[in-house]
Amino acid sequence: MKNIIYSLIIIFLIASCANSTKLMQSGNYDSAIQVSLRKLKGKKKSEKEMLVLEEAYKKANDRDKEKVSYLNKEGNPENWNTIFNTYSGMKNRQDQIKPILPLYITSQNRNANFEIKNYDDEIIQAKKNAAEYKYAHALSLLDKKDKTSARDAYNELLAVKNFYANYKDVDAKINLARNMGTSYVLFKMQNNTGTPLPPNFEDELTKISLTELDADWIRYHTHRTNGISYDYNIIVNMKNISVSPEAVKEIQYTESKTVPDGYQYVLDAHGNVKKDSLGNDIKIPKTKVISCNVEETYQNKKATIAGTLDYMNNGNKQLIKTDPIAADNFFEYRSAVAYGDVNALKPETKEKIGRRPVPFPPSFDMILQAGQTLKGMVKTIILNNKGVLY
Repeated sequence: MKNIIYSLIIIFLIASCANSTKLMQSGNYDSAIQVSLRKLKGKKKSEKEMLVLEEAYKKANDRDKEKVSYLNKEGNPENWNTIFNTYSGMKNRQDQIKPILPLYITSQNRNANFEIKNYDDEIIQAKKNAAEYKYAHALSLLDKKDKTSARDAYNELLAVKNFYANYKDVDAKINLARNMGTSYVLFKMQNNTGTPLPPNFEDELTKISLTELDADWIRYHTHRTNGISYDYNIIVNMKNISVSPEAVKEIQYTESKTVPDGYQYVLDAHGNVKKDSLGNDIKIPKTKVISCNVEETYQNKKATIAGTLDYMNNGNKQLIKTDPIAADNFFEYRSAVAYGDVNALKPETKEKIGRRPVPFPPSFDMILQAGQTLKGMVKTIILNNKGVLY
């Protein structure tokens, strides 16, 4: 469809600004015809454009007749599709000419000469022969029982269906070619760590949407489907799972701050309070340093999952590609007790005051959380490597 739209745009642009004579002289007969037709649809018709249209039309038809004659003599059944398209083009060309006929060339006292012929029989026969050839060719491709041939057969069968919507068993053969030509990929996990995994860990890890990766001939599954032979496996190969010990660290420190502490009077040399110009006593702010002792408890624990993402060809048992993967889950918690003036503490320290140490999360839970991080990483790698499989 995009190619058709692009071609129509090009024709429109040519018809809008090109010179029909130059187009014809350069062998672009159909483009010259389009330009002349546009200019001859108005009330005032140019004899020059009539003559260009007449000549371009004849040359285009002569060229197509020679092409069809050669293709028929060659006797290659592959040519029937080209013959069909050529005859269809000739019919379309004359259908574009008919609405403006007759065209009278006053200077030559005659009507412009355009051969009008009924091409229906030729088109019908070429269409029939092309469909028969493509159908037979598709069947021979399917007999090869390989994916590349099946995909070629699929395209041939779609062409048959474009000729005849209900040709023989074309729909069934299209479905067969689609199934034979599709590569199926199974996404799964292997635990090679020697460590038992949390319940449902594999289900959670493989609960990942890969449908956006599906292409014309590739389908990704996260669970095995009965009756499908998988061409490739993408394996999350878990090689190492570790959980650090539950660490508790006691930290003691003091925080201080300078704060206002009233005022003091300014004295002169004789010990008297100084006055300002208005007779008021002169005084200046006083400050003091306050402090607070803190006993902080820092708890931390870490879970790590590491391994590889392996692409396996199930046909030849070969490893196609491998990428390293790793993910961590951290637990950190700080609590503290204050001794002294809490106003001396920084805001972030005050947040810890009053907290008490909390229970450490179970190791299985931390592994599950690391698995969620790993799942996002895995999906990104698969997206980046979607061209690896075919």
